[in-house]
Amino acid sequence: MTAAGAVFGVEVGPDSVRVAVLGDNLTVLDHVQLRYPRGTLDPYAALDVVFAAVDRCVQLCATRQVPVRGMALAGSGDTLVGLDELDRPMTPVFVGPDPQTCALARRIGGSLRHTTGVTPHGGSPLVRLAWFAEHGPDLLTRVARWCELKDFVLSRLTARVLADTSCASAGGLLAVTEPEWSPKALELAGIGPTQLPPLADPTDQVPLVTEAAQLLALPALLPLVVGAAGLPLAALGLGATTPGTAALWLGSRLVLAVLTNRPVSSDLLFTQRLADGVWAVGVDLTDGHSPPAIRVDGLGRLLVAAREALEAAGAGIRRVRIDPAALKVPMAAEVVATALGVPAEITPDEPAAAVGAALLAARTLGLTPGIEAAARTRPAVRIVLPDPQLSAAERQRLSGTTR
Repeated sequence: MTAAGAVFGVEVGPDSVRVAVLGDNLTVLDHVQLRYPRGTLDPYAALDVVFAAVDRCVQLCATRQVPVRGMALAGSGDTLVGLDELDRPMTPVFVGPDPQTCALARRIGGSLRHTTGVTPHGGSPLVRLAWFAEHGPDLLTRVARWCELKDFVLSRLTARVLADTSCASAGGLLAVTEPEWSPKALELAGIGPTQLPPLADPTDQVPLVTEAAQLLALPALLPLVVGAAGLPLAALGLGATTPGTAALWLGSRLVLAVLTNRPVSSDLLFTQRLADGVWAVGVDLTDGHSPPAIRVDGLGRLLVAAREALEAAGAGIRRVRIDPAALKVPMAAEVVATALGVPAEITPDEPAAAVGAALLAARTLGLTPGIEAAARTRPAVRIVLPDPQLSAAERQRLSGTTR
């Protein structure tokens, strides 16, 4: 960073809030995670948790006498809230799949993948709205506007309800080629564009309103960066911006992705917008659902298939950045390096999406030259190289393939 101060990345997730505080040189000063109350999630209850998490980080900065320069938000792309004409919540926060939406997602299948870049799954806003269109059309007509939970939180910080093009992309409602709502997706969802918030670029800035500033002991008009979806921001937070660098998640989702300067039309890959003409392109090996316990003997086979799909789209992999969840599975990092044939770099135990949001804030506020420069600050705590002693046959056996 070019001047003393801190930036916050606030990840408004489906089950918890994570805040990362980045200081000089974009080092992580601290991070906080607070979970929402159990049960049906009330939007105001979620908002209280967000404010509590941000407040803890504000107190940390005050103790260290570090001024807060700004913040950015990260959303999941998988939450949905209905608002009335005054932008007050009319529904709880809809989070995650259920048997009914999963069945509908299977019926929809991949029919919209080439249009929106993603395959609908049981937890996506598109499928949830399509289910309401079939089974609760009266709710669709009564709700004035549908938004992501992150959008609702942003509205309470800035008095504006905005949908960023990245979360809209992750939610399956945005056209893959243009930052506009997809007419085909909206037709399936049973709503019109006026029932969604105005679209904003992830790097757009809106000022913190006086009431929120007073509650959080932050400067009035503090710049808030609208932010982006959690998955592409997590790739940024893992440091996967250099060409040939992939990001791999082995936790609640099993995903291999790269950041690229063009969207990809493929039956196997998803495409989600980030910012600055960057897209996250990858393979979700869990199709949006939580994976079963990771088995090392099957992990290699999945990774080989994912690597081949990315290479067919022109995205070669020369190294892979892995979240620390890999360390919880014995030999997982070694299997990853061998299956992909590249060094596996394990990143620090930090909330990657929140870190990515803070990096986006630093880029937008001019504290770093750009996204790629910001990501170069992310270190690796351990590097695992492919085992040179493994024969070709052993590599194939470990990956579960035969040639």
